[in-house]
Order: sequence, then structure tokens, then C-alpha cells
Amino acid sequence: MATNYKDMFDLEGKVAVVTGSGGGIGQAIACALADFGADVMCASHHPDKAQKTADMVCEYGRKGSAFAFDISSVSEIDRFKEACLKGFGKVDILVNSAGMNRRDSVVDIKEEDFDRVIEVNLKGVLFCCQGFGKEMIKQKSGKIINISSISCLLGHPTRGSYAASKGGLIQISRVMATEFAPYNVCVNAVSPAAIDTPFIDGLKKDRGRLDRELERIPMGRIGAVGDVVGAVLFYASRASDFVTGTNLFVDGGRTVD
Repeated sequence: MATNYKDMFDLEGKVAVVTGSGGGIGQAIACALADFGADVMCASHHPDKAQKTADMVCEYGRKGSAFAFDISSVSEIDRFKEACLKGFGKVDILVNSAGMNRRDSVVDIKEEDFDRVIEVNLKGVLFCCQGFGKEMIKQKSGKIINISSISCLLGHPTRGSYAASKGGLIQISRVMATEFAPYNVCVNAVSPAAIDTPFIDGLKKDRGRLDRELERIPMGRIGAVGDVVGAVLFYASRASDFVTGTNLFVDGGRTVD
């Protein structure tokens, strides 16, 4: 009897949590997971944005719920986890898409700006993984996908804080992958280049800078949110059950050279 490989991407019966899902990449991920059958808890720092995404999830015929919290606060993360378990009973997929940036040359970085970027992009993600990871370990299954950036590898000027946070995120993901593997919990990362969302509005408005960036991308274009969604769906599904500790660059070849 032939194997139905399409079922490898079926997320029916799964519960997903997506942080930073108020817009852009996170919102697209939440909707895609719902389209493939998952119920989704949509989290954002902004209540109205989280609710908008939850409403979009419901349009796919799935259960969508919204939650607003500060990912830099461990107590807020604990409250978030309890709300997820109360509302859905379990968590099968965690996508950490929340993130921020503060631009400054290294000699001008302010302590408070550095601390804030690390708190959101690294500390917050770590403790989200810790909290939900404990639940996945108990059920002996789960998928964790952390959204990093090509800045984890490249030395972009004015992105010292951001690069440090995203580089650290890759290493934490690798450590978690080895620690969680015996419990059938996979931990992977996705590192996009510039993706066409409001996050890169500054780049799009500067024609010279945009042209220089496009010259560095072998495929000659800025990424679309769908490019990232495809990578996340792979990691969230049974298609990646034997894949853990990896970092997938979604960058049109930007990091090849």
C-alpha cells in the first residue's frame, strides 16, 4: 500500500502557540498553521493585534485565541503558559516569532537598549522554551521553532545588540535540541534575510540601501512572508520528526558567499 506523504504535513488535532503573531511573519505563521489544521494561541505585546490574528485563525475553521503579554517577563510567560493549557489542554508546537531591534554602532550602544533587545529576543524566548518545553517533555512530543535572523551569522553594522541576541538564540536552540531530544521534542531555528514586512520599512524607503542589499542576494529579491512560512510548516510537521538542532537560512542565498 502506498504511503500518503501529504499526511506528513497534516496538523489536525495539534495545538500551536505563536509569539509575536500580531502582524508580519508571526501573523502569517499563525494563519498557515491553522490552514494546515492546528488550533492556535496568538500572542502579542498588543492585545488588539493578537485578537486580529486570532480572528483570522478562526476564519480557517480552527480555534483561535488571543493573549497579550510581555515576553521579557518570566512571570508573564508563566501566566501565558497557564492560559494556553487552560484554554487548549496541551501545546504541540511553539513558534517564537517575537523580536525587536535597536540600531546603533557598537561605540554608541546604550545599556538600556542592549538590555531590552536581549530581554525580548533571547531571554524571553529562552524562558518560553523552558516553560512550554517542560510540558512537551511530559507528553514526550513537541516541536519548537525559533525565528532568528541572518544576523546570527553576518556582521551587519549598527546591529550589535540584535546580532548578539540572534546568535545567542541559535546556540540556545542547539543546546535545547540535545537536551530535549530524548523526549521526542525537536528544536530548530529559521533565520530569514530581509522579509517584506513593516519591520524593514526603513530599508524599503532608502532606494540606495535597498539596491545594495539586493545586489548581495543571489536570487535578487526581498523575501516574502510565505518563504518563512514554508520553513516553519516543515519544522512543525511530521516531515521533520528526525530533524533537530538545525538552523535553516531563508535568505535567497544571502549567506552563501
